[in-house]
Amino acid sequence: MKVIYKIILWVIGLSCFFILYHYFDPTHSAWAPKCPFWLLTGYECPGCGSQRAIHCILNGRIWEGIQYNYILLPSLVYVMVLTIAPRGSRIYARLTSSTACWVVLGVFVLWWIGRNIIGV
Repeated sequence: MKVIYKIILWVIGLSCFFILYHYFDPTHSAWAPKCPFWLLTGYECPGCGSQRAIHCILNGRIWEGIQYNYILLPSLVYVMVLTIAPRGSRIYARLTSSTACWVVLGVFVLWWIGRNIIGV
């Protein structure tokens, strides 16, 4: 798929997603999915707080949104660059290398431990 089509799909998909999360607060909405890991264990997963963070950021409360999940914005940037970069390009190769995958996994595991044990 051409890069321009990927960008167009990202824009359309994110626009729909952002409109939905701009108007509906997941904290007070019954339709918002709850984290199954948190429901089963009482501990937060690396993604916990992402829905609330997106809602806050879209409503101009950026710092409050970042505090819900510090790793959300870097993760979104990583995924967007990964999906837009053409396969076979230098940036795609670096983002999908085994070293990059281990670094991403390590960051997520450290974030998971940090937010539950240290209280980050």
